[in-house]
Amino acid sequence: MQTIKKGCCKTKAVVPKTGHAMEGSMSFLSTVLLILLPKCPLCMTAYMSALVLFFDVEQSTLVPFLLHAKPVIGLVIISLIILNNKGRKTAVALGIAIVALFFLVLKTYYFTAVFPDWLLYVAFIFAIWYNGNFWYFYRFMGYVRKKQKEIKKTAVNH
Repeated sequence: MQTIKKGCCKTKAVVPKTGHAMEGSMSFLSTVLLILLPKCPLCMTAYMSALVLFFDVEQSTLVPFLLHAKPVIGLVIISLIILNNKGRKTAVALGIAIVALFFLVLKTYYFTAVFPDWLLYVAFIFAIWYNGNFWYFYRFMGYVRKKQKEIKKTAVNH
């Protein structure tokens, strides 16, 4: 144990922290997973709805019902984003999701494919992620870059 002197007469015995556990790849991976994975039920439902968009069913008996399924799922995603209101982030996410829904409706009902399907589905997923976890991830990556710069500076100075 190391003794750290604080102020005039105050001393405290402290175990120094080592950075081995904090600098490992598993720590980085677990932190990224915590940032990326949804934590609230609204986000989880929106992600599951967006993932359903990727499944294309090609049976002629189901076509009358499935023709409307993707725009309905898009509306469900937009309503879940609205219910998970987080201020300015929600407005940006809604803008992305509404534009994606517009092009999805064009493709579904007017057979005008301006963008490929997968790009529209990814836009929905990004809108959900932006509303929920994007800024946590952005700040974390900024922190990682800052730490890497500090490590390079100390390596150059020594």
